[in-house]
Amino acid sequence: MDHTIPERGELAEVLRRCRARAGRSYDELAAETGLSPATLKRAASGKSVPSEETVMTFVSACGGKLDGLRRLWLDARIADRGRLAQLRKPGLPQFMNSRRELSAALEYFYEAAGAPSLRRLGELAGGRHLLPVSSAGRIVNRQALPASRQQMVAFLTACGLTGSSLEQWELAFHEITRRPDLDRSASRIEALFDAVAQSMKAPLRLRPADSHPVVDGRGNQRFVRPPQKARDDLRLAVRLAETVAG
Repeated sequence: MDHTIPERGELAEVLRRCRARAGRSYDELAAETGLSPATLKRAASGKSVPSEETVMTFVSACGGKLDGLRRLWLDARIADRGRLAQLRKPGLPQFMNSRRELSAALEYFYEAAGAPSLRRLGELAGGRHLLPVSSAGRIVNRQALPASRQQMVAFLTACGLTGSSLEQWELAFHEITRRPDLDRSASRIEALFDAVAQSMKAPLRLRPADSHPVVDGRGNQRFVRPPQKARDDLRLAVRLAETVAG
């Protein structure tokens, strides 16, 4: 039994105990589940995290309880990948202000869902016609945002978001993607300020213009940078360049 990653080892222990209580051999389980004996043995080895479907099928065939099993699998999967701990948890969707922030939030939700395979992600989304594998791959790799509000909802649904949380993130997607040019410009300017500040190893006296709060149609407060503010940012960027050059 491999306990290199405790959560992974704990999942394997549960599978082994379940099989022992049922008194079933791996060959018997394979005949009943359609999974190969090698797949079942590997699932209970602790050396890797099996798919969620394999875990559920394994335990069901042994007559075990499924309560809490998905959480156990999810903890093992997240710990095994080690990616979620490196990501920043998203803030409130109504305060999301750029495509870059939204893209990072979607990656976080994907990892928090256990980073299912892209094929499985499409199934959880309601079908590959809603979330094709190619689109899902670009989204989780921060190469693109969903192509539409429908695809945004499909992706979030596949990641386990429901109810008001799902609605709020759908609205944030709509608000951000309807002004893509402004967002990309603001992101580039903010990145410039941050990069120069790090190279100078000193705080900058010039900063991008602050966004201002507005209330959307649902009564949620958001922060936006209007066109005049964006133009102010561009002028500040020029002044910053002149300051650094001097």
